[in-house]
Formats: sequence, C-alpha cells, structure tokens
Amino acid sequence: MDYFDKLMFEYYKVLNNTWKKEIREAALFSIKALSDIPKHERINKKHINDILEVIKVNLGDDFASEVASDTKSYLKRCVMLGIQDSEAMSKTNKIKVPTGVSIGLYGLKEQKMVNTLTEQNLFWIGKHFDEDISNKFKTTLNETIQSGFTRDMLADKLKEQFQDLGNKSEVYWQGLAEHTSLKVREFARLEGYQKAGVKFYKLVVILDDRTSDICRALAKEDKLYPLDVAIEVRDNLLDLDSKNQSLESARDYIKALAPWVSESQIVRDNNGNPTGVSGAHTPFPPFHWKCRTTTLLF
Repeated sequence: MDYFDKLMFEYYKVLNNTWKKEIREAALFSIKALSDIPKHERINKKHINDILEVIKVNLGDDFASEVASDTKSYLKRCVMLGIQDSEAMSKTNKIKVPTGVSIGLYGLKEQKMVNTLTEQNLFWIGKHFDEDISNKFKTTLNETIQSGFTRDMLADKLKEQFQDLGNKSEVYWQGLAEHTSLKVREFARLEGYQKAGVKFYKLVVILDDRTSDICRALAKEDKLYPLDVAIEVRDNLLDLDSKNQSLESARDYIKALAPWVSESQIVRDNNGNPTGVSGAHTPFPPFHWKCRTTTLLF
C-alpha cells in the first residue's frame, strides 16, 4: 500500500469510526427520550419531530464538525501529493518550467483549494443524514404512530434501523474517501500541469481484473486531453456554493458540469469489447464510482 492509499484509508477510518460513535449516541438519546415519555401520554408527531431533530444534528452537523479538522488535514496532504506528482512528472518528462515558477510551492491558491474542498466535503457529510436518510426515519416513525406501537416497540424498531444504518455506512464512507482522494489529487495535479506550462495530458488506466469497462474504453481511445478545458471544469466545480445549496441541486450542478461516464456511453466492437466512449463526460478522473484512473502530463 503506497502513501496515497494509506491516506485514503486513514480518512475512511476517521469517517466510519466517528459515524459509529455518533450513531450510538443518537440511538441512546432516542431510546431514552421514548422511555421518558409518561405512560399515559400517547406518542405523537411532536415527540417524533423532537427526536428526529436531535438525530439530524448528531448524524449531520455534529458529525461533520467532529471530522472537520481531520478532513482539512487529509485534503491538504492529498493536494500536496498531487503537486509533488506533477513536479516529479515534469522532471521525468524534462518539461521546462517557466522562469520564476515553482510547481511544488504550496501557496495561496492551493490553500484556497483546500479550504473550498473542505467546505464542500463537509457539506456532503452534513447533508448525508438530512436528505439521504431522514425520510426513512420519518416514514418508520410515522408508521409506528399509525400502527399504535408502544414506546418499547418503537424503541426496538429504532435500534434495528440504527444497526442497519451503521452497517451501510461502511460502504458509503469508504466510497466517499476513495472518490474524494482521487478528485483532490487530480485537482492539484492539474494545477501543477498548468504551472509547468503544458497544454495536454493523458490518462493512466490500471488494467487488471478490477478495471471497469468504462476505463478500458477510455484506455483504448488513448486520447490527448486539452489542459485548458480541464482547468475550466475544475475551477467551476470549486466555485460550487455549497452553503446555499440543497444536496439535490448541488448534485445536479456537478452532473451537468462534469458528468461521470455511464455504461450506455461505452462503444463496443462486434465481440462486445470496449473500444471508446461516446458523448460528454468529465475530462479527468474519477470517471465513475471507485475509479482508479489517474492523469499524466504530456
């Protein structure tokens, strides 16, 4: 495992371990809140909404706040790796860097990139419960009211759901760590390429039994990608105002600006082998979930 993979794994452990802690605390609070309701008082929507508000804070804002410093530290190291990668490639390819320019310099622009990406990542984390998961809880809680569940029955149901959520989170946080690490590293590489004054870059696709047909198709194309197009897309992604966006509108913005490659875009030969990709897609990795493709200056 190289340093980059270790970084990614570190961040995944931070996300997953912190999430499990927050789940336990939210579950304990919810069950205690239910058990504290007087026996003669029927569970009603106000109680449910009060409990849900606390769950939302614990698994949304509190969780994001808990991992904020780790997130920023992790993203900064990913940016530094990306810059170092582009500097090493420039030397290997004997690219003459313009006088007075240092690719390896971690300056104001890189700091701004880290700050922006940190805010965006915390946005995805903070909104994860509120918009992806809370409807499930609302449905279950409201159904139990209609079904006449007792406090204890509702508490048991909540316990089951928290357990289920904890198991599912491992896949989510691992995916987020992998996706974020590659995206941030490539953002920084593009910055290094720009400082080096290069005009094009190529893709480096890992070809093994885990390689997707999407990346196999991109490897077959063996294209040169114009750097100025990639820089424009990257900068527009960095301009995403996550503070004033719903999760759905942020997703729509990203999909419109830098869509992943879909299976339907793969062009195949008569034997079904991937030979290329049709239609618009993001000009740099990741091209799909759990993508491992990277870039190389040309």
